Amino acid sequence: MGRRFAGLVLASGISVGGATAVPAEPAPSNYEMVRGAAHDACVSVIPALRAAVPGDVVAIRGVGSSGGNFLVENALQSALTEAGLQVRTKPDSVGPIVEFEVVDLSVVYPRSYRAHWIGHRVVERKARARLFVRAVDPSGARILWADRTEASRSDQVAAGDLRQFEEEKPTAYDKPLPPPAHWNKVLEPLVVTGIVAGLIVLFFSNQQTN
Repeated sequence: MGRRFAGLVLASGISVGGATAVPAEPAPSNYEMVRGAAHDACVSVIPALRAAVPGDVVAIRGVGSSGGNFLVENALQSALTEAGLQVRTKPDSVGPIVEFEVVDLSVVYPRSYRAHWIGHRVVERKARARLFVRAVDPSGARILWADRTEASRSDQVAAGDLRQFEEEKPTAYDKPLPPPAHWNKVLEPLVVTGIVAGLIVLFFSNQQTN
């Protein structure tokens, strides 16, 4: 009872012995994880891009028809603005054009497992973003700089909570496939059955001894 009460006190953030428990932040949704990975990927190329691009004004243009173009455009615009550049939505004769192409933008569930033989199943989530980025002159005739960038974010969540992290109408990049099947999924029911059977045998053995 004492341990249970202490756990409840810590979970509610009540001060105990001069220390206050800080409530854990809620896990991000799949969309938020993808957006974070895209932002990290864009930020990583800004120093090299900034050194190669003359002036402080740029325009952004997506190449290709990826469903994640709008998300990456926003992430790139944010990263460029944070670096002190003025970002325009349409190219003009003032500054270069920063083009991007989405190579990979997705959430995957690489694996699922149980922390103990018997317990809640945990699912690993991984959001990843891979992009090609280049800067061209206002006319688009000369490439000023080009590179590729990638970033990922990962965490672990309870398998029973996966639905709350998935969008109601997910796009192709934030609708992951279910965790891959592993041999332990077949083994686990056998292990649990064996434990239960062993307990039953032990119970009847004790009854006969008494």
